[in-house]
Amino acid sequence: MTLPQQAHQTSKEHNMLSPGDHVLIGLSGGADSVALLHWLCAICEEFQLTLIVVHVNHGLRGAASDHDEQFCRDLCAKLGKMFHVKHFDIAARAKAQGMGLEEAGREARYAFFDELCKSAPQATKIALAHTLSDRAETFLLNVARGAALRGLCSIPPTRGRIIRPLIDCTRAQVEAYCTANGLDYCTDSTNQNNSYRRNYIRNEVLPKLNWNADSLRRMFAALMEDETYLQQQASQLAQDEILTVPPPLKNRALRQMLVDTGREPSQARMQELEKQLYAQPAGPAFLPPAVNRALKITHFTNNSPDIHKQGLANCLDYDTIVGVARESRRKPGDCMRLVNGVGSKSFKKLCQERGIAPAAREHLLVLRDDAGLVWMEGFGCAHRCRVTKQSQRVVKVTVEESASGGTDNAGID
Repeated sequence: MTLPQQAHQTSKEHNMLSPGDHVLIGLSGGADSVALLHWLCAICEEFQLTLIVVHVNHGLRGAASDHDEQFCRDLCAKLGKMFHVKHFDIAARAKAQGMGLEEAGREARYAFFDELCKSAPQATKIALAHTLSDRAETFLLNVARGAALRGLCSIPPTRGRIIRPLIDCTRAQVEAYCTANGLDYCTDSTNQNNSYRRNYIRNEVLPKLNWNADSLRRMFAALMEDETYLQQQASQLAQDEILTVPPPLKNRALRQMLVDTGREPSQARMQELEKQLYAQPAGPAFLPPAVNRALKITHFTNNSPDIHKQGLANCLDYDTIVGVARESRRKPGDCMRLVNGVGSKSFKKLCQERGIAPAAREHLLVLRDDAGLVWMEGFGCAHRCRVTKQSQRVVKVTVEESASGGTDNAGID
């Protein structure tokens, strides 16, 4: 089966494209993304698609990164497609957030895609060029770290508005398509560096396995069918039923409870939540026993007599808010630079430095805008939102106890 045939079959099976869709396409300049862009252009008229191309320059390879960006820009100009680019210092971002380069790059890309979708509400889909080869690599990486069924499903064909039309295509199909259509593409020299685990699997492990593409497709389809069914069953459980069902359902229900409240679903948190449910089988988990707490937002001008120097830590420059700021709980990957602090620090690191116990961290309130955290309970505002002499409009954040309070109520528009 050729790449167009395989991509069409996958798109139809997972209902990826509909007439009139506005599709953001992630274009790195590599063979996979070039093939995806070319294929979408080929079916653009048939599906009445509007294509918008997005490139992220990670700034990791100096002139080579800039070359890839220019290649993508020239290709889009040749194809007559809208082109957006975003520059990141991924190395600095990874260091500040305590994560690997690959993870930091992935988070930066998805954040940029979400940002574009918010600024262009008509964008209905985000097309990414992951292939069956990528899926096999991720499967083996997840096996190595002891993943359960959800992790073994590897990269899903769709997730929310994200679609992956090439997820059933092999790298060989991609290269054959590029050759047949005379498509140039960029080659990342770091892909040959086997000190990265993914590269080692790609270059050393998979070629020796001599894996069969059809067998892989069948395996992933079967794994996803099982995972989807179990997740659906778990989502229908009432809280007082969770402890009475077999572990496959119980664990999924616990995980979903954590995700729904903005918490990273780690094994340790799942175990702690299970203990709470045993201790209070009839009560809600992770809520204070008597009252909820909520944020109160008060607006001032900078020369207001109600603004005092000692209270500035909990005051924000209104005009620095990006989009809408809303009350929340912590989320995986949260980080913030404190006022006059040196670089961003993760939520976990900040709490460790203040000696805040893990159980207490779960109840801390935060305020976040479209660019990230702007205020944390007990820590004050982010450096980027601090009040200065030039500030004109100021908001003060305080915590109130209220019988009807909760998260995601207070906000700054």
